[in-house]
Amino acid sequence: MLVLLLGSFFFIGIFTFYNFKKQNENYHDKRLIRKEAATLTSINYFLKSSTIDADKRNIYQLFRFKIHEIADIHNIDLNIYSLEGEIIISSNKALITEKLIPKTLDKQSLKDLLENKERIKLNLIQNGEEYLNSFQYIYDQKGKAIAIISIPYFQLDETYKRDLQSYLLALSPIYIILFLGASIMAFLLSRQITEPMRRLSQTMRQAALTKKYVPLRWHSPDEIGQLVHQYNFMVKELEKSAAILAKTEKESAWKEMAKQVAHEIKNPLTPMKLNIQLFERQLKADDPDFDEKMHKFSASIVDQIDTLAHIASAFSDFARMPAQNKQVLNLVSLVETTVGLFDAAHIHLEKEIHQALILADHDQIVRIMNNLLNNAIEAIPEGRESKIVVNLKQENHDWCLEVKDNGEGIPEFLRKNIFQPNFTTKNSGTGLGLAMVKRIIDDLNGKIWFESEQNIGTSFFVCFPAHNNKS
Repeated sequence: MLVLLLGSFFFIGIFTFYNFKKQNENYHDKRLIRKEAATLTSINYFLKSSTIDADKRNIYQLFRFKIHEIADIHNIDLNIYSLEGEIIISSNKALITEKLIPKTLDKQSLKDLLENKERIKLNLIQNGEEYLNSFQYIYDQKGKAIAIISIPYFQLDETYKRDLQSYLLALSPIYIILFLGASIMAFLLSRQITEPMRRLSQTMRQAALTKKYVPLRWHSPDEIGQLVHQYNFMVKELEKSAAILAKTEKESAWKEMAKQVAHEIKNPLTPMKLNIQLFERQLKADDPDFDEKMHKFSASIVDQIDTLAHIASAFSDFARMPAQNKQVLNLVSLVETTVGLFDAAHIHLEKEIHQALILADHDQIVRIMNNLLNNAIEAIPEGRESKIVVNLKQENHDWCLEVKDNGEGIPEFLRKNIFQPNFTTKNSGTGLGLAMVKRIIDDLNGKIWFESEQNIGTSFFVCFPAHNNKS
């Protein structure tokens, strides 16, 4: 609205300027024609009554005194040129001395005048000012041209500039009032339009932060009301979709967990069944080796039962991971103690610090270390000398631990599944080790990642937030 008002004022000003200028040119052109006619009438009358013969050779003698009289009567300046274009006499010599009019007419003007044989009008600019100059022949009684009369007209810009200024000054207050009114109206309209949009945006932003979508209320069936209606409809559909998705994900997770548990339990049950069937067929009460065979059978069954118990414990621990008994621990001492338990593996410990305080559960940190070190040892193939390095250092406000091995490395296609709950590359195991490590570290607001190269080795990096022990 404001731009339209300013644009209209601008274009009206331009149109008014050209319109005033055109009207001014027409007015002064007609006025100049009237003055020309009156002046030529006076000159013709003078030539008829003059006792001096009108001849191009005595023009100066003819008009030496009369030119000033005619100029005063008609309130104009008069200049008389010879037929060759040379100035003969002027009613205002200042025009010549100040070079406001030419002393000699150019050949093109003489040619145009000769071809038209009536008059020519030139729009000239002198000293930065635009003026009109009219040229006509002066004829004697026989109709023969004896001289050229020039009537300069210098009042071209005075009237229309004054009128234009007055018009624009009268128009300005109206546009100022319109501009102020439009500003107030634009402000009120923008507030009315943007307020519901702002409320809608704020509600959507709050919903995105709290994950709770609240329907909006709008009592007017306008465009904003339609938008709010669509938003409320979307909120209901999102709630339905979220509930269905949560239910589906939960069922899928339980199915995967049940499938994994069933798979792990079936592994030890198969040899147990075979052992029992073999024991039933071969073992006799009068067998002299009955006690020895019974002992072997019992040991095998107990070993399989222990495997089942280990599987059950692993899944049970993974299911109740969030429970933690946090306390301030020195990560350096825990790492040194855990590495010491793996002395047979010749693990080399490198440390740049002697104390690294963290807030965590003691057993869970030990579980992280055991899991990473066991994986590093098992990653080294048979026949290769193990080189496992544990490095502990500080990075910014975190204590970072690196466990590096010289094993076979992790293939590219398996890397994205490393921290999945049911992923394992071993022939036996639950596949929950690194998944539990990842969950523990996430609960501590820590970070874990790895870097691996084929046949060179793998490095696991774990960073824990440093504990502020000022208290």
